[in-house]
Amino acid sequence: MRGMDDTGAAFQKDPRCCVQIAQGQLSPSTMLRRLSPALFCALAVLLLPHEITAADPVRVACVGDSITEGVGTQNPKTDSYPARLQEILGTGFTVQNFGVGGRTMLRKADPFDHHPALSSSPDVVIIALGTNDSKSGIWPRLKAEFVGDYVAMIKEFQALPSHPKIYACLPAPAFPGNWGITEEVIRDEVIPAIKQAAQKAGIGLIDLHTPLLENKAWFPDNVHPNGEGAKRIAELVSAAIKTK
Repeated sequence: MRGMDDTGAAFQKDPRCCVQIAQGQLSPSTMLRRLSPALFCALAVLLLPHEITAADPVRVACVGDSITEGVGTQNPKTDSYPARLQEILGTGFTVQNFGVGGRTMLRKADPFDHHPALSSSPDVVIIALGTNDSKSGIWPRLKAEFVGDYVAMIKEFQALPSHPKIYACLPAPAFPGNWGITEEVIRDEVIPAIKQAAQKAGIGLIDLHTPLLENKAWFPDNVHPNGEGAKRIAELVSAAIKTK
């Protein structure tokens, strides 16, 4: 008389299979052959929750100036584009806002301190700098160094152990500008320079310029997007992150 089916007997003869399952040494088909249905279900209940909770969220670092910081929105903590990006991406992602007003990519101007973002061990990096670089007191005398400074920052992120996916953003438009920031320089000089840097470093681009050209009302001070503008930026960034 048989006290159990063949799969149960196989498990009794080789109790090591429980350890092998936990260590991932057995394929699903082998598990099914060795385990009785009742025992397999019991192990699934024990092991599956561990698999789910063990997954870490994807870390997204938003590097940028006052537009990233959320200047122009009612409440940057909830309305900035990184905050809206967190809402869109959901709990599988952790979005950090490293935006600091007035900062440039150019190291000899008002350089962005990217070290806090480096220390966050990001899986995804969104670089949105260049608007302040277009200023009349900065761009004419330092523009020759822009591409080199941009590529240098990218390489530092590329060297991280987390091997992040990096995107360079083409700056949002100015209407036509303020504080020395000019749309003409952004469109005709800064954007081509960012494209050149991205190509040299082998990273992706996110166009925040073209999709916002028809939405002047979203830029009350002619430079910073309001909540609606920030939401649109978050949608564009989210679409890039989700595209594999």
